[in-house]
Amino acid sequence: MKTRYYGKILVVGLLILLVGAVVGPNISGKNVMTETGPSLTDKKVEPLFEGTSYFILLSDYLDGAGQENKWAVQLRMDSGLGVIECEYDAISLPLVKDKWVEIRVEIDLNNDWMEIYYDGSFLHEKEWTATPNNDLTGILNIGAVDLFANGATSVYYDDLSLEQVGTGVVWSDDFDSYALGSSLHGQGGWKGWDNDPTWTAYVSDDQSQSSPHSADIKEDADLIHEYSGYTSGQYIYTAYVYVPSGNPPGAPLIEGPLSGTINTPYDYNFTATDPDNDDIKQYFILWGDGLSDTVTGPFASGETVTVSHTWTTEGAFTISAKATDINDMEGPAGTLDITMPRAKAMQFPLFYRIFQKYPNAFPILRQLLGL
Repeated sequence: MKTRYYGKILVVGLLILLVGAVVGPNISGKNVMTETGPSLTDKKVEPLFEGTSYFILLSDYLDGAGQENKWAVQLRMDSGLGVIECEYDAISLPLVKDKWVEIRVEIDLNNDWMEIYYDGSFLHEKEWTATPNNDLTGILNIGAVDLFANGATSVYYDDLSLEQVGTGVVWSDDFDSYALGSSLHGQGGWKGWDNDPTWTAYVSDDQSQSSPHSADIKEDADLIHEYSGYTSGQYIYTAYVYVPSGNPPGAPLIEGPLSGTINTPYDYNFTATDPDNDDIKQYFILWGDGLSDTVTGPFASGETVTVSHTWTTEGAFTISAKATDINDMEGPAGTLDITMPRAKAMQFPLFYRIFQKYPNAFPILRQLLGL
């Protein structure tokens, strides 16, 4: 028995010389973040706002009138070009993302003129009756607002108002009086285009300028609110819009014991950082033993969340975790390999960790050490 023991010591000494250059002097319990984990399948991450979405004011609107309706303002938010543009006028500003931005239209019906501002910057000015393609077929009237998704992904609106200069606000809506998740068709004067509920939008709390709610304009949404009686005077129409950038959180850093014994709870720390500083909505964790946990926040970007788990069977396991931000953007997986139980490896804890990192290395030494 002594011969084998001394043989182990000799081999261990040689191993120290051999692996020092390979693994370096610093062995830590932190995982190496990977783009994918063996138990979680990554999906292609697209920008959350993708497509072209429109903010529209009409001087005349009637259900069923189609192209006979009269457009006055037609602002196109274009994810591909990264601009907001007065369509047909080819005048644009950079599209602002991850921030509530004011759209303000100053309307002078007495002099048939309007000025358009975006995020405090002047965008364009022309006749109110010009229409987007400048055929001067509009009328001196504020007829409706149209929030049109055009098949694009989510753009949020909040705190819309119509103010008559010298009188004050004559109409406003912050969407806070409507139930979360409810259809806006038939509520507060809102309806789908042509009074068709198919084109409705829904109340959301994913983003809000004034808490807690906003209107989520996405996919088939073509949401209309009509006005009447505004045929002369000066007005300011204001809408706040939020365009998410869609950057997902990074892979969670997983920290905790690399080995242990079965039927014993162990704490693991999960930390994900979002490049847009969005809150983390939830973590989805696979423990490698067929069990999983979903931990719901919100949590601040970079905030550490501790979760406990108990393994009931022996073996090697991979913990995999992904984070989803409040915009429902799912990031890549982080992983951590652990073993239950430690057993003989505890005689040589340093080498046990080396063998974990290099599972195919030194097969003869593994046999000698009984690992």
